[in-house]
Amino acid sequence: MSNDATVKPSILSREFNAPKKLVFETWTQPEHLQHWMFPQKGFTCEYVRADIRVGGSAHHKMISPDGREMWQLTTYEEINPYDSLVFRQYNSNEAGEILAMPHMPNWPQELMTTVKLEEVDGKTHLELIWQPINPSSKEVEAFESSRSQHSNGWGSGFKQLAAYLKTL
Repeated sequence: MSNDATVKPSILSREFNAPKKLVFETWTQPEHLQHWMFPQKGFTCEYVRADIRVGGSAHHKMISPDGREMWQLTTYEEINPYDSLVFRQYNSNEAGEILAMPHMPNWPQELMTTVKLEEVDGKTHLELIWQPINPSSKEVEAFESSRSQHSNGWGSGFKQLAAYLKTL
């Protein structure tokens, strides 16, 4: 269903003590993604399919400490080594079918994420731009009402990424 709703994106910035090439690789290689791409410490992540290229997709599950599984499908729109990538994210099931988020049924079904990287003095500045695509009014409301928490979810992932980068 199409509508004219637009939502101001959430824009988050972080600096990582690692070269841009390595940070880019942690966003585009499943052997790296599985170590940090989940909502909070204590979760695990497993990629069941990863074709990370323009027009490709990845499908992974995140397992909470209590054993609950959450699935996510990602499709890749742009990949510009080592500067940026653009992808769409969807909640899904094990079969890769796009579904509403079970605990937040009005959460946007389609989100566009843009990651921009810039290296200065051996450190990488990351800017993440996150925005619903073609949201319903209820999806706009859900995204806006959680805006103050967007840096918590992505922020937790960034903390895990920073810790992971120290191991490389």
